[in-house]
Amino acid sequence: MELWKMSQKVSELSDVIPYYFFSLVFSCLSLSTVLVIFSFGTWGGLGLIVFSFYVVIPYLLFAVPVQVLFNNHPKKFSLIYFCLYIFFSLLAVFIYSSVLNFDFGMDVLTTKNYYAISLSAALFFWFWDSVFLQKDSSAS
Repeated sequence: MELWKMSQKVSELSDVIPYYFFSLVFSCLSLSTVLVIFSFGTWGGLGLIVFSFYVVIPYLLFAVPVQVLFNNHPKKFSLIYFCLYIFFSLLAVFIYSSVLNFDFGMDVLTTKNYYAISLSAALFFWFWDSVFLQKDSSAS
């Protein structure tokens, strides 16, 4: 009996995994496109690939677990979910930029790029999450 329940949960999860993947890929591509545009085209098409690999790690570590939690109570375009994505995005970008720069100083919080990237990352992930995974049509 327990094996049946486990098999059913695995089956349900395998049906949803492609939607998590699409949400992640489109979020990475969207954020990478914005980063390339704001780098004034110095990266070109290669920037989409490079930036996508850089942004997939924080998305996987911070956003996808929150997304899985939110999918338990789905709400399309929920402002509460958006605010929580912003919080985790601010945290993720701070940690990620500190690790990449080998500097755990608080000066990263004074740059407008920190807030622009954090808000953009949250906005894109929230949007694509609402499009692909949040099946309930009620918005809060």
